[in-house]
Amino acid sequence: MFTKDEKKDLTKRFWQDLAERLKVAGKMKGRNIDWMNYPNRINHLYFRMEADLEVVRFCIDIQFLDAGLREVYFEQFEEFKVMLTTQMPYEMTWLKSFEHPNSKNIARIFCELKDVNIYNEKDWPKSHQFLTDSFLALDDFWQDFGDVFKGLK
Repeated sequence: MFTKDEKKDLTKRFWQDLAERLKVAGKMKGRNIDWMNYPNRINHLYFRMEADLEVVRFCIDIQFLDAGLREVYFEQFEEFKVMLTTQMPYEMTWLKSFEHPNSKNIARIFCELKDVNIYNEKDWPKSHQFLTDSFLALDDFWQDFGDVFKGLK
């Protein structure tokens, strides 16, 4: 078992190492952006990464307060489902309605890698590879189709 400070340190190092890995991988693609705060240019649409004791997850969170607008964006992603799932290296789960831990109802599209633990450094290479592959694939998709989503406003 880890102390609170040890957990904090491990969590911090996990995300710092991932940020560095994404930076290097992005530069290899000619992309010099802040991957941890991906600039999709749409408020209430987030590309997120999560990690805990059991899983790492790459998410597209559609968090518009207006349920109708949330549905429009989700349906637009569904229109591009074939393109997105073809580019993503892992199987995607599509949830039109998802209760986020912050108690907000959102739409979520995600892929996940199970049986990994953020506090086990031996799992980090596999977790980081999963998240990097997912983010770079989504970036390719977003470069091709992001303007369509930006036009929905």
